[in-house]
Amino acid sequence: MHYPNGSLAIGSGSRAVSVVFRVMQLVSGAVVAGTLGHYLHNIHEAGVGSNGRVVYSIAIAGISIFFAVVLMPPLAYSFYAFPLDFAIFVCWMVAFGLLVNLVGGRGCNSTWFRTSWGWAWGRWYRLSPAEQIGHPGCGSWRAAVAWSFIGGFFWLLSFILGIFVLNRARGRRHEDTTHTKRHEESHVTSGVAPVYPNEAGNRTEVTQNQGISGGQGTFAQPQQEVACSQCGTLGRLGTRFCSNCGFEQRTTEAV
Repeated sequence: MHYPNGSLAIGSGSRAVSVVFRVMQLVSGAVVAGTLGHYLHNIHEAGVGSNGRVVYSIAIAGISIFFAVVLMPPLAYSFYAFPLDFAIFVCWMVAFGLLVNLVGGRGCNSTWFRTSWGWAWGRWYRLSPAEQIGHPGCGSWRAAVAWSFIGGFFWLLSFILGIFVLNRARGRRHEDTTHTKRHEESHVTSGVAPVYPNEAGNRTEVTQNQGISGGQGTFAQPQQEVACSQCGTLGRLGTRFCSNCGFEQRTTEAV
């Protein structure tokens, strides 16, 4: 179904679902960016170099936040952006895989977590000796990993929703075109010219305009008849010769 100007008609249900997906994308990006950003802040404070995988994940989170805000209004352009939705979904899955690979199957008991994440999160670098290792921040780490997957999942849902809405609109457009063609064919078969609502309105308007313009011109006068002065036969006013006897009428008496 389309609006008269040809723009895409979107149901209220699809609009509401789209907004929910965008909000979840925004939330997931904010959680991942905030959690990993706090870790990077502590790492820089300790004077240790950043991990490239964490930096990549923060970059994807920032991009996700930006486009979630841009695409949040449930307008037609947000549904046409389904290729972008899929691209960001792929980027999120890559980030999720990189983060999981940092700790491997051991999770919070892995060497990297204890010597990097836990050490920086608990700010053990402020204590002496500096090589002391802590084990805080496990919940925050798991939240960052989980929300990186959740964020990608909602971008995938937006991708699916965009394809669904556009395909449905295309199907309705095809149905409208088919109905119009059948309407025309049926009228051609019956010998009656098809009349469409818009055309009927235009024709009515043209007729009214012609009536108005005609009112400003010369009005057609009803024909008058007069009797022949010779034989009395009625004839049209203005006729020079009588149709019965052929008598020539005077100009002042012409019938």
